[in-house]
Amino acid sequence: MMKKMTWIAGLLSLCALSTAYANADYPSRPVSIVVAYPPGGGIDTLARLVSIELGKRLDQSVVVQNKPGAAGSIGTAAVARAAPDGYTFVLSGANAILSPLVDPNLSFRIQDFEPVARLTETPYALAVSPGLKADTLKDLIALSKEKPGQLNFASTGLGSVQHLLGELFKQRAQIDWLHVPYQGGGPALRELAAGRVHVMFSNPIPLAPYLKEGTIQVAGVATDDRISLLPDVPTMEEQGIDDFDVKTWVGLLAPAGTPEAIRKRISDEVQHVLALPEIREAIEQQGSIVSFLPVGKFAEFLEKDEARWIRILEQSKFSSAM
Repeated sequence: MMKKMTWIAGLLSLCALSTAYANADYPSRPVSIVVAYPPGGGIDTLARLVSIELGKRLDQSVVVQNKPGAAGSIGTAAVARAAPDGYTFVLSGANAILSPLVDPNLSFRIQDFEPVARLTETPYALAVSPGLKADTLKDLIALSKEKPGQLNFASTGLGSVQHLLGELFKQRAQIDWLHVPYQGGGPALRELAAGRVHVMFSNPIPLAPYLKEGTIQVAGVATDDRISLLPDVPTMEEQGIDDFDVKTWVGLLAPAGTPEAIRKRISDEVQHVLALPEIREAIEQQGSIVSFLPVGKFAEFLEKDEARWIRILEQSKFSSAM
């Protein structure tokens, strides 16, 4: 019995030494953060902000690789297939959960990844073309009911967060809108400002120049409380649409099987990076808030968030054929 206990103790010590060695030796070459969207977007900007300081803390290059296509599915799937050695991560948002729920034919699921860290959360505002002459949510809903099927809403793609928010709003407000998908938020907002689409859920920051010009207005925010960027804009709940607090998140994910010790190392370093005043300020200027969660808490969050999106899909009566 004593020999067996000694053997087990020795094995545990060897595992601890191996982990410690792996941590001490890691990373020994550049680390890649994949962004599954084109350069210049919110996630890409965040990745480049964090990568510079993260590289300093790791004493190794952290390279951002853009792998866009299929509303983020191509780059995300590539990371799911990558070696789980701690040298490839994906900086992703809710679409890592949502896309496979919307399209079961995709080659990945959120379970194909290991959580590393949640970095930020972002609220959404309902932007409206001024041409509609709908200054409030009440006006917009009334107009939509007067013209069933004649108004449309833009999104960044079939099954995107913006798409699901539009479908959920339609269901809650009992109205009928046509969905018009675009290849990104920029093109969609330009079409909204030109009056070729009528409404869109958007991060508040890209709305700023349009609000200044008066080419877009905001009818409500999809949060429990008003937001500092749009303090005069009432929430959905204030205007009669209950339970419509739907922020999205951005987090770092690793391929399934990536050692926990490595994920915790990266998570700890990301937390230090996010605590830097200049990083926090830059994130807030993007319209997001720092909302860090470490490995364990991020894992719990992902499980709850998947359940939330399943519920939203059911409530919105979403169909992939929309």
